[in-house]
Amino acid sequence: MKVPEGSPDVAARRAVAKQKTSARPRASMPVPGPHTARLRSPPPWRGGKLRRATLSDLATLSDHRHRMFTEIGGRTRRELAAHVKGYRAWVAPRLKSGEIVVFLVEAGAHGAVARGGRWPRPAPPRPEAPHARVPYLFSMYTEPGFRGRGLASRIVREAIRRSRRQGYTRVVLHAAPLGRRVYRRLGFERSWEMRLLLGH
Repeated sequence: MKVPEGSPDVAARRAVAKQKTSARPRASMPVPGPHTARLRSPPPWRGGKLRRATLSDLATLSDHRHRMFTEIGGRTRRELAAHVKGYRAWVAPRLKSGEIVVFLVEAGAHGAVARGGRWPRPAPPRPEAPHARVPYLFSMYTEPGFRGRGLASRIVREAIRRSRRQGYTRVVLHAAPLGRRVYRRLGFERSWEMRLLLGH
């Protein structure tokens, strides 16, 4: 027997059904916070000042060098400490004379968060490269919290621009696995340089 729509029984059933529906747990939206921010790729960051390093930046350069080789791995703490000491002795006079240029990107109160050096190192002339030097990019490093924001690309582009302006026909570097994708995007090609490690 069909119960009329306006009867009390139908109204009571609808009220119970409504209560059950409202009692069901609803899917909640994630609250924005550090845990959600890490899931996104950081946006391109155009801020910060690009400048040349000076002797007053030696501590920063040494720290970044140490961090770079720590992340690459395969060295002991003692080896890294000895290397950084030798690096300071090598880079200081060349930085002072202008033989090498190290570019830094500063991020306000964070200070220098990315760096990369350019050294026109001696090389025998080649038919396609008549200069007796070839610009070599070295010690590319960006602090972890600022990666993925185009800072390394910005430094490499500046090094390329200066090299082209000075008449060089090529730029070379040794690419660690972390940076290879960046260099490929900027047009770098893999070469067949080889090496032989001499045991002591």
